[in-house]
Amino acid sequence: MSEPGALDLGERLVAQGRWLRLLLMHMAGRRLRDTVELEDLAQEVYVRAVAHQHLVPPEEPKDLPLRRLLARLARTTVVDAVRGVRALKRGGGVRPMRLARSDWSHSGLLESLVAGVQPGPATEAAQWDEQAKLLAAFERLPADQRRVLGLRQFEGLAAAEAARRMGRSEDAVNALYRRALDAWGALLRG
Repeated sequence: MSEPGALDLGERLVAQGRWLRLLLMHMAGRRLRDTVELEDLAQEVYVRAVAHQHLVPPEEPKDLPLRRLLARLARTTVVDAVRGVRALKRGGGVRPMRLARSDWSHSGLLESLVAGVQPGPATEAAQWDEQAKLLAAFERLPADQRRVLGLRQFEGLAAAEAARRMGRSEDAVNALYRRALDAWGALLRG
């Protein structure tokens, strides 16, 4: 039983939507996003989270444990999508595809979990517009800045782990991260 005022799983997943889409954009890369819709990847992560809801940690401030779980699910979703695209290439030409949905998505369980927490049409349009601006500005950043933002901001890695993955010193990663945040903010403002 959840505490009074605690969000249910659907509300917690919806609250992570913008962050999840930015994480998936970082993980998927442009080539995969040209083939598989970002929204399909996000929905598949939601489906997998619902299917594995026994792994979902209790709600905490900023819901960092949930973000860690969603990041793991996002990584496997992206890997599965890449494998699907490769299989499609082997079988003929490349064409835009939609991810196959599991039985969970067809059951209506996901929709019932988020029922009642969907924003109205005007709010949803504004959120999509804001997300499109964030994504467009992110795409315009140099590759190393996108990478450090993805590792630090979206995957929530510490500077030491991001430095290890990038093959740089921790100080260099911290400096790059600050420059990337400044550059992203400037692109959004300008």
